Amino acid sequence: MMTVFLIAGSLIPGYLVAVGLLMAATFGITSLAPAFAVKEYRIRKRYKLVQDLVWLVCATAGGFVTAAVAGAAQVWLAGIVLAGAMILVLWTNSWEMRQRGIVHQILMSLVSAAGVATGCMLQMSAFRH
Repeated sequence: MMTVFLIAGSLIPGYLVAVGLLMAATFGITSLAPAFAVKEYRIRKRYKLVQDLVWLVCATAGGFVTAAVAGAAQVWLAGIVLAGAMILVLWTNSWEMRQRGIVHQILMSLVSAAGVATGCMLQMSAFRH
């Protein structure tokens, strides 16, 4: 039972870090260069690629925070649940899914898993030192 609370408690800060960083980056990029992000009310392909790369960094940070809070014993379980939650939210947001397109949806799913795994591995190496 304690494991469930520990993992749930580690998911919240990790998810908030990932989404908060993404929001900050999105607002910053679109404020500084709106023509880079949107053309004729559609999200541009190059902006989608930048978002994919930004999400990789954000998911890595979220995975790192989740792993730090979860502790050494539950790193991978917490990471798997965090990546699953990120992917679930990604696929249930139908408006963004239409804007992004299927290729970027799949890429964002892969990036979510890769970023969280990278963050967990970075935190695990910090546990060893």
